Order: sequence, then C-alpha cells, then structure tokens
Amino acid sequence: MAHIYGSDDTAIMAARRIARQSTHVQRAKMMLAAAGIAAFGIVVVAATMMTTLF
Repeated sequence: MAHIYGSDDTAIMAARRIARQSTHVQRAKMMLAAAGIAAFGIVVVAATMMTTLF
C-alpha cells in the first residue's frame, strides 16, 4: 500500500492545485464555446426573420 502522507505533502498539494486550476480553465472554455454557439443561433434566427420580412 502506498503512503500518500509524509515528506512529499507539498508536491501532492501542488499537483492537486494544478489539477483544480486546469479543471476551472476547461469549464470556462466549455462555457465560452456554449455561449458562442448560442449567440450564433440567435443571429441565425434573427437573420432568417429579417429575410422573411423583406
């Protein structure tokens, strides 16, 4: 069985912090992509409505 506590606690804590930060960045990128797709959809619907009016 591996010992995860000991003299290497700071390395483990640093690895956890880096993993947590990369998870936040990944979530932010996904939210930005979703917002872009939603905005594109809104523009497409508005353009379609404008072409049917004129």
